[in-house]
Amino acid sequence: MDKRTLRKNYFIDRSFQAGFILKFCAIVIISSLFIAGLTFVFSRGSTTVAIENTKVQVKQTQDFIFPIVARVLLIVSIFSAASVGAVSLFVSHKISGPLFRIKREVDVLCEGDLKRDFNLRGDDQLQELAKSLNVMSKYLRKNHNLLKSRMSDLKAYLEKKKYVLSAEDKEPVSLIVEEISAELDKIKS
Repeated sequence: MDKRTLRKNYFIDRSFQAGFILKFCAIVIISSLFIAGLTFVFSRGSTTVAIENTKVQVKQTQDFIFPIVARVLLIVSIFSAASVGAVSLFVSHKISGPLFRIKREVDVLCEGDLKRDFNLRGDDQLQELAKSLNVMSKYLRKNHNLLKSRMSDLKAYLEKKKYVLSAEDKEPVSLIVEEISAELDKIKS
């Protein structure tokens, strides 16, 4: 893979990504607690016969399974939360990275650099948004170049006439001004 397309920092937007990860980890932990609660509710009122230290004992099912369920849920919750956290980090990286890149390119575009392109890595999210922004940027470049060209034509014509216009000059100047106005009218502000 081209080194220029590698993003080394996985935490691009810390607040967004941390919230994203915490929400998914919270779902895992809450689900685990819900499973534990249901296990205890459904085992309430039942008894279990267990052999502990070579003695047969009759215990409430809740008392018998609590230590086992608690350990299993703790281990599963930790493993699941860590797995979900890692996956969420990579998924959020695929979202926040392109958002960061697009925002940076939009900022440069706002400063007047119309040569910018919104290129993202092939496996990043928001590809369609980047394509739409590229179409917009291309349209702005085309219209800007057309306006620049027509303004240059007007300036050259006026300089040729030494800024003194006769009645017959009115039509060519008026035509150029109308073309510039038509292009400017396409921009809604």
